[in-house]
Amino acid sequence: MTSGFEKPTAAERRLLLRAAKVLGLFSLLTFGAGAIAMFFTERHQPLIVPKIVGLEESAAKHLLFSKGLHLKLAAPQYDEHMPKGLLRTQDPRANQYIRRGGTVTSSLSKGSPRVQVPAVARMSYPQARIALEGAHLKVGQEALIPSSEPKDAVIAQVPAPDDTVDSFTQVDLLVSSGPKDPEYVMPSMKNQPLERAFKAMRPAGITIEKIRTEVHDDLESGTILDQTPPAGTKIKKKDSVSFTVSSRTGEQGEGSRYVKVQFEMPE
Repeated sequence: MTSGFEKPTAAERRLLLRAAKVLGLFSLLTFGAGAIAMFFTERHQPLIVPKIVGLEESAAKHLLFSKGLHLKLAAPQYDEHMPKGLLRTQDPRANQYIRRGGTVTSSLSKGSPRVQVPAVARMSYPQARIALEGAHLKVGQEALIPSSEPKDAVIAQVPAPDDTVDSFTQVDLLVSSGPKDPEYVMPSMKNQPLERAFKAMRPAGITIEKIRTEVHDDLESGTILDQTPPAGTKIKKKDSVSFTVSSRTGEQGEGSRYVKVQFEMPE
């Protein structure tokens, strides 16, 4: 009596062994081809360039190496916007594409160059601005103050002349607004003739704006009865004053004896 399964013959065993070897070799070749294809695919697949501007050299190298990229440094340059020792540029720029194994070129910042502050006192404000910008500096805050110096003349500056500062540092300027208008104390002109008021006001540049009359037969015509502003008030050049003066009966129809006249002097 024989069992349902017969042992393979020697020839059959050799055939099965050969088939297993062929199948294993095929599987190995398939795996190897897939791995090689994946390697070349990843090798040539474009990468997004990370941002390295603002990083130190060591940090940028570490970041690029983790992405399979390399760093190449160009000559350092002065840069007012980037502190000394940090990367100021990169090529290709951040978020652009690059092949794996590619190189990103950058340069380190040398910071802002040091410059000497020019003396701009006694220059006009526009001249001072040109001088400062020519020295790679900026005009900072401008403060106005009355002065005997001409209007718009620079009186003082901070930083001081000949100081050495970073380029594009702001220089604050104190600028003359011109001579201060003199102040006067309004005198008491009551009971004085109007003509005397004109003689007192005109040299100071004070304008007599309005003259009102009241009938007083007991007074000389043109006697000052009241004034605005009152005595003791501080007034300046180009301020205006008004007077109430006396007139006699019958003079009302003659009209004002004093009028305000404005005219332009020809060149």
